[in-house]
Amino acid sequence: MKKRCLLFFLFLLMVLPAIASPADSISTVYRNGEFITYSQAWVAASDSVSNKVTDDFDYQMHYNLDALFSWALKGLNLRKEKNELMVFYFKSTAYDKETRIIRGIGDVIVPGVITFPNIKVDSKLTDKRFTNGKRSININLLYSDGFLKNMTGTFSVIPKKNKATLITLETHIRFGWFFNIFITQHRFRQIMEWRLKRFVHNIKIEAERREKAAS
Repeated sequence: MKKRCLLFFLFLLMVLPAIASPADSISTVYRNGEFITYSQAWVAASDSVSNKVTDDFDYQMHYNLDALFSWALKGLNLRKEKNELMVFYFKSTAYDKETRIIRGIGDVIVPGVITFPNIKVDSKLTDKRFTNGKRSININLLYSDGFLKNMTGTFSVIPKKNKATLITLETHIRFGWFFNIFITQHRFRQIMEWRLKRFVHNIKIEAERREKAAS
């Protein structure tokens, strides 16, 4: 009996921390022509550090695209790196202070099939802060030449205890007519989902790096 109790106690010690700390995860559902992806990551950094990282992403998205490729967009294959299904070349962003619109320009290439050069994507970022300490940055698509029909994204920083933060990213994406036919659910995972996961991971890594540097 004592042996069983000891084993049960050891089991609880191993399982309860896993239940208490949400694991990093990503999932996508397809509903009525829309891909809905939810990703989350548990960050070993305070909300102040995570928010500073978010501030830098927000600023560089508006004014310094090249800087983002050194960390937030690192490894996302958005600058003409080879890909079996689709090649992206994210060239530039320009911010209009009067309209608060960010215009992104880039090429989308389906190797051996078709190239869409200099696609223009207009979007707007809004920053919301809540009384419970949560912060959300929303991105809304205003115009696209054809690659995207509609897109919204919400990136959230949620403070937790013991210098920890939960970051989440929820995106809703509808593609233009050609890509809607070409991009199946399986292809979406190969083309888009892993990039969304990598982006959240990059934010996590940068926040934890800064937290360690500050301690």
